[in-house]
Amino acid sequence: MKLKIKVYSELDKKVENDEYLAIKNDNVIKYIDFANNKMIIDMDNDIITRENNDYLFTIDFKNNNIIINAKHLKKVFNKEIRTLKNEKTPKSYLARYKLIDEDIVNEYYIKY
Repeated sequence: MKLKIKVYSELDKKVENDEYLAIKNDNVIKYIDFANNKMIIDMDNDIITRENNDYLFTIDFKNNNIIINAKHLKKVFNKEIRTLKNEKTPKSYLARYKLIDEDIVNEYYIKY
């Protein structure tokens, strides 16, 4: 089903608040953001995937890690996170986490 979503994100202290056209099947939302990243939010498994030509980021809130695949370098990096809040409602999804090796709190909030 196609729907309009509102996405608030704060990544590395950079805030974005945008609307996108997305596809929602079961509890998975897919859309392409303005930076041409393919975004997949799997609300059942608490995983957010962001992919572009150079990188594939997989943020896993249950296992508290981010897997970064640098495609051109053919290297994979693993960053530890601490999930601060993970909240699902019938019309929204919120994920807030802290990067362990940095003092940065990031957040994704999707309203559909």
